[in-house]
Amino acid sequence: MEETAYSAERLNKRIHVALPVRITHWDGENRPALRMACTYDISPRGARITGLEGVKHGEIVALERGRNGKIFCRVVWVGEQSSELTGQVGIECVEASRDLWEAEMREMDEAFDSLQFEKKLQRDVLDSFTRESRRRMPRFDVKGVAEILRPSTNAREGEGGISNLSEMGCLINTNQMLPLGANLKVVLQLANYDLTVKGEVRHAAPEMGLGIEFNEIRKGDKQVLSFLLRKLAEQQFEEAFQLEV
Repeated sequence: MEETAYSAERLNKRIHVALPVRITHWDGENRPALRMACTYDISPRGARITGLEGVKHGEIVALERGRNGKIFCRVVWVGEQSSELTGQVGIECVEASRDLWEAEMREMDEAFDSLQFEKKLQRDVLDSFTRESRRRMPRFDVKGVAEILRPSTNAREGEGGISNLSEMGCLINTNQMLPLGANLKVVLQLANYDLTVKGEVRHAAPEMGLGIEFNEIRKGDKQVLSFLLRKLAEQQFEEAFQLEV
């Protein structure tokens, strides 16, 4: 049981830390180019990199740090210009037997930012609205996967599909019913992005799933959440405009 909990903790762990790295990528004529960059955060099998330009989604690059030699990685996303993720690139190791950051994963802990201030501000605003206005607060339909963990041990409680997402919560389709007020750690995977939040169960019903209200978000992930919500809002607007036309 301890080994299983450790494995879940290790695989889902992401640390907000700046580490200098060397990145080699190849142009269309297979000519190598060396770039100096820095991590924004790291996970056992990947990293978010800043200061890396000229790479494209799906491209294979080689990462070097210290004397560890080259580790080949795939670019899984590139931050859009003028977005919350401008200048950032997500990479994932393609070598099954290699661990990018073994020492750092063992020695460092994840950090979380509180969302209590945002929750209070949101509730103050909602209190000034009518019930009809409250229904129009942004909550977006999404397709993704959520892994549910115990916050104290990272033991796995279950998983399910993400039905909708907002700045302060989400709805998870799952048969794993948990008591109201239960504290959880949730890893959300949407497209090529992942983020981790802590929260509590606000409602639970087999036909609806688990409604989770966020209390904390992993350091650095607020940018990812803001980016995803903005893209969902843009998509909703475009779909509504097409229907009107």
